[in-house]
Amino acid sequence: MSDIDWGQGTYETTAADLMPAARELVDAARIQPGEHVVDVGAGTGSVALLAADRGARVTAVEPAARLREVITETALDRDLTVVDGTAASIPLPDSSADVILSNFALNFAADPGAAIAELSRVAKPTSRILLTSWQPGVLSQLVDLILTAVREVTGGDPGTPFEWHDPNALSKLLAPHGLEVSGTTLELDVVAASAEDYWQTRIAAHPLGINTLPLLEKAGRLDDVHDRVLRTINDGWTTSTGEVRLKAQYLLATATR
Repeated sequence: MSDIDWGQGTYETTAADLMPAARELVDAARIQPGEHVVDVGAGTGSVALLAADRGARVTAVEPAARLREVITETALDRDLTVVDGTAASIPLPDSSADVILSNFALNFAADPGAAIAELSRVAKPTSRILLTSWQPGVLSQLVDLILTAVREVTGGDPGTPFEWHDPNALSKLLAPHGLEVSGTTLELDVVAASAEDYWQTRIAAHPLGINTLPLLEKAGRLDDVHDRVLRTINDGWTTSTGEVRLKAQYLLATATR
């Protein structure tokens, strides 16, 4: 799903869910005033804004036009530049970044090797690259329910996705660029008023849902997928009051030379 337009729908809801991870990512980067920080797949700019508030000179790289507008509108007088680009095509000179950050964005790169090569090109020899990616769990289970149904409808090939959450896989990918990887597993809660509220706000209104659910509806599969997602949430992640609280683990990885 690397061709998703992340400006569709209301990604802002998901960005709010991911704010605790954005803070952890920026804290772990130990940003110093005046450093050039590049946020790849910036979304609504959570990481970029936090980095700028640490006194960094920030470049937010985001391919979705609407989200670039969101970042620009909230940047105010921060030292923050917003550019159109992707992980595999960053419009910056070689060796120009002190820190490169990416919060749950690199896993959507169509070509992981090309993305890492581009990050390595932009990174200074003394820089650090930090990224977050979901560990297998309830969130990936919910997404898989939808994408499996889409592949059944369209006949698409699932391929073999790169395991961004696996430090060993990351080490093999980054080693040719002289980068060594360390990682830690963290956890955040995704909270919604109910299972149906989660469906409406985190799936149907999410860019992924905007791009996939119409295909399922046309094929007569949407109601079944909707019911399976809600059952999964209700079976293990709904409290006695009906509130949804999904505990999602993720990897925070740091790469340095």
